[in-house]
Amino acid sequence: MPQFQKNQVHAVIFIYLFATIFQITQVRGQLPVFTQFSQNQLNINPSFAGYFDEDIKVNALYRSQAYSKLVTSTFTNASFQVRPYMDFIPENDVLGFGVNAYSHKTLSVYSHNALSATMSYSKGLDYAATQTLAIGFQGRYNSKRVDYTQLLFPNQFDIIGYTPNLPNNEPIQVINANFLDLNAGLLYSAVGENEAFTGGFSLYNVNQISSDKAKLASRDGLTYNYHIGYSRYMSEYSQVFFGGLHSSSLKQGATSIVGAVQFMPDYARFIGFDVGGIYVLNNSFSPFVNLNMNLVRASFTYNVPISPNISYVQQTNAFEIGIQLLFSRPTENNTIAKRHMSCFK
Repeated sequence: MPQFQKNQVHAVIFIYLFATIFQITQVRGQLPVFTQFSQNQLNINPSFAGYFDEDIKVNALYRSQAYSKLVTSTFTNASFQVRPYMDFIPENDVLGFGVNAYSHKTLSVYSHNALSATMSYSKGLDYAATQTLAIGFQGRYNSKRVDYTQLLFPNQFDIIGYTPNLPNNEPIQVINANFLDLNAGLLYSAVGENEAFTGGFSLYNVNQISSDKAKLASRDGLTYNYHIGYSRYMSEYSQVFFGGLHSSSLKQGATSIVGAVQFMPDYARFIGFDVGGIYVLNNSFSPFVNLNMNLVRASFTYNVPISPNISYVQQTNAFEIGIQLLFSRPTENNTIAKRHMSCFK
């Protein structure tokens, strides 16, 4: 059996297992992840720290959510990834390091800031490294704040209206929590001449397994992530991509399915654009476009809510914008090697 036909068999197995996970996991809500999870790989699997073709990779992403024209939540993410010591490790292996910063704010009530450091090591499974297996570890420092004094409660209203001097009867007015998360993941990839496949699994907040309700109120709890991706060149100037991400935590889950088509009129310099959509089960559909300009990628996504729990009367909307920068040492391979489209690379 040819090598990549074996890889296709592996892909089918991964897809079957992934679909099974979809069926047996109860989906109750969307976890706090970006719709364009392609731009924040270190938030879904530490093994992605070295999963790119260049030497240095920089990502930045901004998300804004609004209800009835009032911006309620903003999300900001920035990451820096590097593949050092390429001349000192085995030819088919990759050592990757990454630093990731994340910020989430909801009005003046809730804020979550995080800074993480990540290391991964990828091992080639054959002589040409067409198949690889990577393992990654991450330490993340979190700072959370919940300010109940910024909320309005029914008992603070009297016959003349809202009176801030009335107590809200909450036992804790302000919660400040600072803690460290430990995260780990595995990533398998297979690359052929015209197609590529990735499949991975990760555990986040490994050390947050306490059943103490007071701690769980300010911490995320153990989170499982499963993801797959498959891309195939249809011609020298176009390719297609399909992928999926499932996250589950504390009996809640979110599943995202993505499909996209890439058009590359200037293949030699990798200049073109991607058009696709991301469907979050029972939540939203998000069309997106990426502009590829050789070593620069810009992306824009708009969320269309479809959940029956989201009122259209409120005119809900959200959008994401992102940019990706890639830096490489000048070699011939940077311009002639095929770049497989992926929501992770």
